[in-house]
Amino acid sequence: MLTGVLLGVSLFATGQVLPEIELGAKAVVSGNLNINESGTASAVSDFSDSQILLGFREKLYNNWRGQMVFGMQFPDADSDLGTVFFNHVFVKVENQKNIIILGRTTTQTIINEFPTLRDDDALYFNYSLNPYSTGANTQDNQYGNVIEYTHIFNQRYWITFHGENFTDLSKPTNFDLNALGASFLYIVPESQRWNRNVLQRIGISYNNYLTDQPGHTDYAQTLKNLLGTFTLNVLPDPVHFIDFKWQGIYNIGFSDIDSLNTYDDYVRSPSFYFYTSVRYLYRKLERPTFQTSLGFGYNAFTIAEESNQWIGIMNMFYRLGENFDVGFQYRYRHNSGQSGLLFGKYDHRFQIALVYTIDHVFNKQFDDRNSLLNLEHGYIK
Repeated sequence: MLTGVLLGVSLFATGQVLPEIELGAKAVVSGNLNINESGTASAVSDFSDSQILLGFREKLYNNWRGQMVFGMQFPDADSDLGTVFFNHVFVKVENQKNIIILGRTTTQTIINEFPTLRDDDALYFNYSLNPYSTGANTQDNQYGNVIEYTHIFNQRYWITFHGENFTDLSKPTNFDLNALGASFLYIVPESQRWNRNVLQRIGISYNNYLTDQPGHTDYAQTLKNLLGTFTLNVLPDPVHFIDFKWQGIYNIGFSDIDSLNTYDDYVRSPSFYFYTSVRYLYRKLERPTFQTSLGFGYNAFTIAEESNQWIGIMNMFYRLGENFDVGFQYRYRHNSGQSGLLFGKYDHRFQIALVYTIDHVFNKQFDDRNSLLNLEHGYIK
């Protein structure tokens, strides 16, 4: 199918300026062993989050360039999204200092990236959660229809204004914006990562979900989340690389919610939660070979004080060949009080995985500030 698409584009572009064509793909296949509080064990073969991405870029006038991206992903087996989920369908216009995105893509619900096998492994601790979701699909928190503008100062300071339409099953045909926000981040460019700067990333973000909470009016009925993050280069060594990451989210919530009886209460209840990780990466001759990390997350509720949650994740990955990895990950998640009634008291998950990524450019014309795979989660680089 992809060969046919590329051939068709080539024929169509005969006599014209051929666009840059980028093919990205990622296969994440793992064997999962899950053990819950009752001692029941289940083993599954999991290929969720595997996906194909296809992008086209053209040179525009006045130093601008345009891009179209189309992507599809295999969602979790227990989701109600069907066999294939279209996670990216958008158009982007950008120059050196400005980026405009319209369409469906990843949202501003997370402002850092943590070294987990899949990006949703610690979803309840490192994502600003979608209050319109029923909790059945992790993608409801990660993707949306977006209008986004970013301005970059001095190649390191990113200010972004964003509006989203998140999935709302109570209004499935309503595509109005139901979230607004802004973020300000300091990010060391990838090309300068090995200059041994201690501070690699720091920033804040504000997400405002335009909910219609009963008993509230105007601005008071909107759900507000504040996010903060930083990444430190603990050991500035080009071969033995150690970093420390932290992200915290303050969900202002609604104070009239006094219990966690439903998932809707869980998402809208006032809380503070964070996730942090320490990672060691062995990267010789600019090629990552081995990585191991420890992660910890905690969720504290203001009202349901005995219903806190915590999570611990340990993993190791080894690069067998170019973009082909084998890995092991262990996750323990603990829920107390009312959160335990919603999600179960605790569970263990053991995973052995193989991951293969492809990122190939045809008719290369532009720099690599953002490749297709930068749109998605990456744990070793």
